[in-house]
Amino acid sequence: MSEWTSVLAVFWVLWALDGVRLAPRWLFTLIGDPRPRRARIFYARWGVPGFSPTSWRITVADVPVSLSPEGVCNVPTGSAGRPAETPARAQAWRWAEVREVGVANGWIYVNGARFCADTGHVSAPELLALARLDPTTREKRIRAIVRRWFRPAHLRRRARVLAGRTPVPTLLNVVTLAGFVALTVYVVGGFAERLSPRTSAVIGDTLPAVVGALFLVHLTAVIVAWRTVKRLRPVAPQKRGAALFSALLLPPQALRLRALLGEGFFPAQHPLAAIGAFGRQRALERWGFCVLADFRWPLPLPGGEPPLAREIVAWFRPVLEPQVERLIADKGIAIKHLLAAPTPDAPQSCSYCPRCRDQFVGGPKECPHGVALQPFRSGEG
Repeated sequence: MSEWTSVLAVFWVLWALDGVRLAPRWLFTLIGDPRPRRARIFYARWGVPGFSPTSWRITVADVPVSLSPEGVCNVPTGSAGRPAETPARAQAWRWAEVREVGVANGWIYVNGARFCADTGHVSAPELLALARLDPTTREKRIRAIVRRWFRPAHLRRRARVLAGRTPVPTLLNVVTLAGFVALTVYVVGGFAERLSPRTSAVIGDTLPAVVGALFLVHLTAVIVAWRTVKRLRPVAPQKRGAALFSALLLPPQALRLRALLGEGFFPAQHPLAAIGAFGRQRALERWGFCVLADFRWPLPLPGGEPPLAREIVAWFRPVLEPQVERLIADKGIAIKHLLAAPTPDAPQSCSYCPRCRDQFVGGPKECPHGVALQPFRSGEG
């Protein structure tokens, strides 16, 4: 059985690595359960897959730009991630200065200069189209774009559609995975030595046929998934065709077809919209606080901000913030409760950072990140 042990070891290594991605930036990854209502939320540069063939996956990034009728800058506001992604160099352009916008290697370029990550929130053609509008129409369009980022009901509906159109390949994936689990238990558990020589020989002779049957199930799953692709129109960049071809050649990569078919099926959203759609209230409170804190106590950029960037962010923040507050309030969470001062962790605590919640006993007026400290009110410390 040593040769079968080696084959199964390679199979499970390929299965474990399938879907693991190292992203060029920090992302939120939501892994959904069979019922498209709840998801586990991760914030990391590593994109991890779900273990079950019935799971699905959504990745969302913080909005990397700020917009206004006057211009566009790559200084984000209302970021949910911690650590928050900040540009290496703040840039701002007036719309009249925007002549060309392109995309290369996952980045949006404005007038030939690398500007911001291409996260799908605002596409390069959309930025160019905004530059050609008059200020009044542009403002209306920007507000419409912001509203588009906060559609948790739309995300839930798409998750239901994905689950409803992928039951057959998912079921075939479950059968294949269960078959290989049973095969692994038999081989690794040493059941061949525990059974009679005759029974062990019969089972050994049938193992190639069992593997062949599992391969036929795998082939059927990929074919059904290929036909399902046409019924799941993408709204974001995706490579489902190439991924399915790769899965056809390597069965371990075809055991998460539902997640594969969901690539590009979900539109770019603000992270808090995705968390509000599939996360529990505690998750929404955690990340909602991060967004609100970024509005009220933004981190200073290392190289400073151009005056135009400050103007743009000052206009954009009150456009974005009401959408966030409405999303939080719809879940029955009080904004005042989220932003309340933390409980002092020691009698000597006299101030705290309103952004990161670290506490201080005296001395500094700012936290190490440059945010002004807030004093505890009398009776709190």
